[in-house]
Amino acid sequence: MKIKVKQPAAVQLTLDEQELVVQQTVKHGLKRSSVVTTVPRTALIGMEMHQPTEDNNGHFQVTYQLDKKADKQIVDFWFGRSDAPFLNELHQILEQQINKNSEWGEADFVANGQLIMEYLDMRDKGLLTNAEFEAKKREILRLD
Repeated sequence: MKIKVKQPAAVQLTLDEQELVVQQTVKHGLKRSSVVTTVPRTALIGMEMHQPTEDNNGHFQVTYQLDKKADKQIVDFWFGRSDAPFLNELHQILEQQINKNSEWGEADFVANGQLIMEYLDMRDKGLLTNAEFEAKKREILRLD
């Protein structure tokens, strides 16, 4: 999916199965520069969208966190009424992704616990070093 917003500022959004890419033209005095933000779909944690009105442009904001230790980051832009239908569709798709990202049910905890216990047993038998075990544990718990 590709969306181009022309007013009030140029923004191009590209969404595929892996990531959301937001390319914006930003003014710095008299100069304009292009800023590209790439957000993995699995890093999306929140979103806000305010519809445009007769007097004001709409506002779209996506919050993401690249890993558990990283700070939350925001990418946002303004859009006009003519772009609202396209952004409504994007909003629905991203909302589903954010809901999917936040789901981590009891079955996941049990499965992850069992997997960690198996690696712990391997470590105790000398098949894994302590560092390898800790790395696997962090990977399973999505701490990195």
